[in-house]
Amino acid sequence: MAKIAARNARILVGGRDVSCRSNNVTLTMSAEAPEVTTFCDDNRSRLAGGIKDVEMSLDGFYDTAASNVDELYYYGLAASNLVGLYPNGYTACRVGREFTGIITSYESTFATEDAAATAVTFSGSPPLLITKSLYYGTLSGAGASDLASANFTDGSSGSQYIIVRLLTLTGTTPEFSASVQESSDDASFTTIYAVESASLPSAGSPFGASISLISSASQYRRVAASLSGTSPCATFFVASGSKVGAE
Repeated sequence: MAKIAARNARILVGGRDVSCRSNNVTLTMSAEAPEVTTFCDDNRSRLAGGIKDVEMSLDGFYDTAASNVDELYYYGLAASNLVGLYPNGYTACRVGREFTGIITSYESTFATEDAAATAVTFSGSPPLLITKSLYYGTLSGAGASDLASANFTDGSSGSQYIIVRLLTLTGTTPEFSASVQESSDDASFTTIYAVESASLPSAGSPFGASISLISSASQYRRVAASLSGTSPCATFFVASGSKVGAE
């Protein structure tokens, strides 16, 4: 069993990375176990296969700067966001959890002896995904492309969810495109999913993320991306995963 330092945790809400405004996160997965105990039973009896649920509570520090956490949580209350938790960071093939979470609670706390703090709760909607990161980083310059070093060398075939988050996109008339490619031999790759910035919500917005279910037949995966425009620069994150408990 691999032990990790919790200080490396990374949290994504839609198209925003809130890791540097957060300091405590708890992901709770639960399932109902309906009781069917009768008068004739000596012990409690419960049924398996109950409804599953997921909830994430996130604590951090209050920040009212433009496009920061106070704006995100305040205006996102009752809204649905794609939420990602990567306990050991964004390096390729690091394990994470992704789910669609509705912000059901947002608290801000102020005390004379403490830093202003925030606490937000995301109540999940299915499915809960177990994911592995494919790529996280920044590209700059027109024509930048082909991130061949981000091979997903321990993937599996079958239905997979592909998640693309465009965190920032700057420059003059910048355009960004990314594709997920697969290979059976880690040499010859074909595209199985592609997305362009024009089809994504605004970079860095609470809803600036794309998720799609695709059919994958090969073990190896990588990300390819390209930029165009004048002095373009993009920071983005790509992950691949499947439902927790999926057959």
